[in-house]
Parts: sequence; C-alpha cells; structure tokens
Amino acid sequence: METRKVLNRENQPTEQLRRTVHTNYNGFKLTYDEVYYLDEEVDEESGNVIKEKLVPHYTKEQMNRNLRSLKSAYLIEKGAASPDEIIEFRRKHNIAASTLSIIIGFSKNTISNIENEGITSLPSGRLIKMCITDPSLLLRYIILCDAIDHQKKEELAQRILRTESE
Repeated sequence: METRKVLNRENQPTEQLRRTVHTNYNGFKLTYDEVYYLDEEVDEESGNVIKEKLVPHYTKEQMNRNLRSLKSAYLIEKGAASPDEIIEFRRKHNIAASTLSIIIGFSKNTISNIENEGITSLPSGRLIKMCITDPSLLLRYIILCDAIDHQKKEELAQRILRTESE
C-alpha cells in the first residue's frame, strides 16, 4: 500500500498509519487492519484544539476502506475465503488470478480485486473457499469452463492433482 500524506492543523504533512483492531461485531470477535492519521484533538463542546494530545482522524476514503476491511473480516468469519488463502492457493498451484476467476465463473479481475480489497459478498467468498479447499470441486469447474481451451484445462487439472498429492 502506498503511503499517503495529508496536512494537519499546522499545515505539516502527516503519515497515514495502520493499526490492528480487535472488535466484536454481530456476535463475532473480528480482527482487521485500520488506517488513520494523527492530528490534534478538538474539544467537542468548546471547539478548542488541544495541541498536546494527538488522536486518530479519518478521511472519507479511510473510513470507507476501514468499513470494507471490517466487512471482509466479518465475511471471512462467516465462511468466506480470505485474500491470503486465495493468494496461497494460487501460488501453490501456479494459477493466475484471472484464470481462477474465469474457472469459477466470475469476471476476469474479480479474484485480483478480492485479493487487494477483500471479500465483498458472502456467497462469492464461500464459493471460492469451497473451490480452493476441495480440489475435486475445482476440477469439475475446470471441466465445465467454456472459456478455457482443452489443452489449458488438462494442464490446470494435472497441476492441481500433482500439487494436491504432494
């Protein structure tokens, strides 16, 4: 992730920071990464700036990103595949994200988007989880995939069978 800077109240650039958040959400204990900036605290009643105390502040973009991270953590807890699980599976089997997307029936960049931004849908996340944890199911999807030629299907099937038997 690139490091972005914003100006604080003193017009000095400040670094975007990251921290791990542990929270309870809908009955689940979740852990996710949150991004924020530090700036001086503002007393809500008086409007006075407390220069001695730095507290987290969020841009709209950061708030949206943090909410996506929370949602992704929640969906993973509910049974969706995590981005790390997908990346590890693709690395192990040497399968491009675009190829895995097409095999499962998603648009070409869906897996890449999930790996970079997190899970956005529970059904999609669970389908991916089932496919990467059950080689026989993924092999059935490969056989049924019309967007991949026969030779590529054979190559993918052999690669999955070979790495699963190791």
